[in-house]
Amino acid sequence: MKKTLLVAFLLVFGIAFQTSAANSNSQSQGSSSSATQGVGNTPTQNSKSTTAPAATGNAVKTTEENKVMNQGEATQIKTQEQNAVQTQDKTGDKSNQGKGQSTSEQRRSQVAIAVQAMLQIADRNGGIGQQVKTIAQTQTQNQEKLEKNLEKIQSRSGFAKFFIGANYGEIKDAKKTLEQNKEQIKQMNQVRTQLSNQGDQQQLAEQIKVLEKANQEIETLMEDAQKGFSLFGWLNKLTS
Repeated sequence: MKKTLLVAFLLVFGIAFQTSAANSNSQSQGSSSSATQGVGNTPTQNSKSTTAPAATGNAVKTTEENKVMNQGEATQIKTQEQNAVQTQDKTGDKSNQGKGQSTSEQRRSQVAIAVQAMLQIADRNGGIGQQVKTIAQTQTQNQEKLEKNLEKIQSRSGFAKFFIGANYGEIKDAKKTLEQNKEQIKQMNQVRTQLSNQGDQQQLAEQIKVLEKANQEIETLMEDAQKGFSLFGWLNKLTS
C-alpha cells in the first residue's frame, strides 16, 4: 500500500514539474518574440524620423534655389530692358544727328545759291556792286562757321548736357557771327535801294530773305540746345 502511494505521489510530482517547465518555456518564447519585434520596429521608426528631416531639408533647398533662379531671371530682364532703352537713346541720337546734317546741307546749298545770285548782281552794277560782292563773300564764310558751331553744339550728348549744360563756348561764338550777319544784311538792304535796275533790287531782296531765314534757323536750333535741366550748366555758362 505504501509503495502504491509513493508511486502515485511521484507521478503527480512529475506531471506538475513538466507543466511548470512548459509554462516557463512559453513565457521565455513570448519575451523573446516581443524583444525581437521591438528591435525590428526600432529601425523603422528611426528611418521614418530620419526621412522626415531629410525631406524637409530638400524642400527648403529647392525653395531657395527657385528664389535664386527667379532673382537671376529678374536681374537679366532688367538688364535687357536697360540695354533696350540705351539702344533706343543711341538710335534716337544718331537719327537726330542724321536729320541735323541733312538740314545743315540744305542751308549750305540755299545760302550758296543766294550768294551766287548776289555775285551776278554785283557784276552787273559796277562800283556799287563791289559792296554787294564783299558782303556776299563774307556771308559764305560766316555760314560755314555757323554750321561748324552748330554741329559741335548738337553733338553734345544728353548725359553731358545734364551735368555741364550745353556747349556755351560754341554758342557764344555763333551768336557773334549771327550779329555780324545781321549787320551785313542791313548794309545789303541799304545798297539794294541804290541799284538802278528794279529787277536787280527785287532779286537781291529775295536772296537777302534766304540769308535771314538761314540765320533764323540756326538761332532757333541754338536756343533749343540750351533747353533742359543741368546740374552745373550755370557754372559752365559763366566760365565760357
